[in-house]
Amino acid sequence: MINRTNARFADTALRIFLSLFIIAQITSVFCNALNGKEQSAQALVKWKPPRHSKHIFATIDASHMCDESQNVKNAYIYCYGRILHAVNYHALYKDSKDFVDMPLQDLPNNTQAEFDKQFPESIPIEQIKKEELQEFINKHFLAPGSELEACKPDGWQEFPDKIMAIQDPHMRDWALALNTIWKTLCRRMISTIANKKEQYSLIYMPHQFIAPGGRFREFYYWDAYWIIKGLMASHMFDMAKQMMRNLALMVDNFGFIPNGGRIYYLRRSQPPLLSPMVYEYYESNHTIRHDDDFLREMLPTLEKELTFWDDHRTVTYMDPETKLPYTAYRYCADSNVPRPESFKEDMAASAGMHEADQAFFYKSMASAAESGWDFSSRWFRESNNLSTIETVDILPVDLNAFMCWNFNVLSDLFSTIADYRKKSRFYQDRRLKMMEMMDDLFYNSTTGAWHDVNMRTGLHNTNFYPSIAIPLFTNCYNDLDQEKSERLFQLMKNLGLFQFPGGIPTSLVANGQQWDFPNGWSPLNHMIIEGLRKSENPLMQEEGFRLAEKWVYANYKVYKHTKHMWEKYNVNGDSKNPGSGGEYEVQDGFGWSNGVILDLLVNYYDRFSWIEPPDEKTETVQPDTTVSPDSSNALRPSKLSYWSLITLTLMNLLIVFCCRCGIVL
Repeated sequence: MINRTNARFADTALRIFLSLFIIAQITSVFCNALNGKEQSAQALVKWKPPRHSKHIFATIDASHMCDESQNVKNAYIYCYGRILHAVNYHALYKDSKDFVDMPLQDLPNNTQAEFDKQFPESIPIEQIKKEELQEFINKHFLAPGSELEACKPDGWQEFPDKIMAIQDPHMRDWALALNTIWKTLCRRMISTIANKKEQYSLIYMPHQFIAPGGRFREFYYWDAYWIIKGLMASHMFDMAKQMMRNLALMVDNFGFIPNGGRIYYLRRSQPPLLSPMVYEYYESNHTIRHDDDFLREMLPTLEKELTFWDDHRTVTYMDPETKLPYTAYRYCADSNVPRPESFKEDMAASAGMHEADQAFFYKSMASAAESGWDFSSRWFRESNNLSTIETVDILPVDLNAFMCWNFNVLSDLFSTIADYRKKSRFYQDRRLKMMEMMDDLFYNSTTGAWHDVNMRTGLHNTNFYPSIAIPLFTNCYNDLDQEKSERLFQLMKNLGLFQFPGGIPTSLVANGQQWDFPNGWSPLNHMIIEGLRKSENPLMQEEGFRLAEKWVYANYKVYKHTKHMWEKYNVNGDSKNPGSGGEYEVQDGFGWSNGVILDLLVNYYDRFSWIEPPDEKTETVQPDTTVSPDSSNALRPSKLSYWSLITLTLMNLLIVFCCRCGIVL
């Protein structure tokens, strides 16, 4: 314990630090004024576009988002080229995604020719008049989303059996209201897309699907798992089957499932959950009728998708401690240029970087999007600095747990068909090897949890992220080794993670990113709840139910206040409004949020009882990032560290002053 002398010294050091920080800010303002620097109203768009389209990323081996090897004939409209640059440079749309979702009114080559005629390459992009550019876009493009139309979902019922079995009448009424939202999120593609694919960024799919909502007009891969969970709660098996057939078509056409249903997603995927979708469907539908025909139809596709992850998303990592090689999975998008749907944001964030650093930055940004966690301190070298993102250098514990789950699911599915018992054993062997690697490579015996591995440093990232609990959800640990699951549970309790009033946060880092504190996300909370529910420990099972209660009531409170379901939620304090942060505004709808709530309500159909959410402000909980797995071993600061703090602050003050004022040291 820190003695009184150290405590007084700490207080003095803190006062000095704050004083110096204030002085540094004043100095910064003074030097900015001295040098005549002013913040531009268009600070976001501070990059300079190249004069000629052929010079765009010409000095690097550019891998564009539209994979032109897949017979994409409009990449120069939607993924690179002067039109894309001009629209984003002049910020015609608040959301970069709006433009790349706009259908063409004519063939792409005709549109490009008209653009080059009106705005020849001799005119730099920055000199194009914004009003004339807007007129051109209005003339040659249609509104985003106009290629999709609303539909009534196949198999929709007003009063599904599972929902009607919910015992509490208030909860049942809310579930019925959420069931109705499926009709507002159902989409199908207009028939002309099939024959005029080059005029659309949308990837054609023949079947209906449930869109997440808001700016997410098309299908998204990992969203579909929780949407399908909700569809099965609503007894919409035919709709779930249509969505899986759409995804299977992606595998057949491209060899994998892209991040979403646009051509600019063809260089990245999302967490591999198609096999679990098929498994959940088969098991849920099992009590009504065997659907072995659908299972036989899907199994070759499931194997083909796993081949993509084996061939394109594995890396051999040499553990610096054991000197043993491991073949593990990572997120690693096949692109190194700005994402078209976030073009101006990526360009602004990378401004000032060397081109090689930009390529790594863009690849890591796309790889984080592939993870579904876009963006999070989990991927940053410095937790508050997006420019330090290094996703491709990280071995994610959740991705490897998902792959372990895939092997287990395939083993189970093949075992149901007599002709495939050998394949069942093959995938069970792969699962056992993955479980061994999860323990050897990802498990940290000091913290008592599974963590990401940073290949650059050779260390675990022992900060909290819900990903540490995914092995519980995927059952990728030895059932006989309950101590591991119980130690993980204790770690989460020690960190105060079950004290937040609205659920589990995505991290304990408050940096403004949407996959960080204080946001909670439906899939992450659902996986933690399910992991606890499936454990052998009654205390963990009960905590899983309490967490489900928190998540359901927090979602309802926001629903009651806003009349919408949302993609993310603030788990801390007053949760009448949805979550925030990130590079776009919070979106309503919302597919996976609806699916998670419906799944929880039907799973705990006889346990939820109505509690009217209070109107008064809920007390916030401060994230505790200092709790160690064993508090008796917690590190304590020393006098030396306080003096180091003061010294470093003085040095930083000097550097800030010199840099801001243009003084060369």
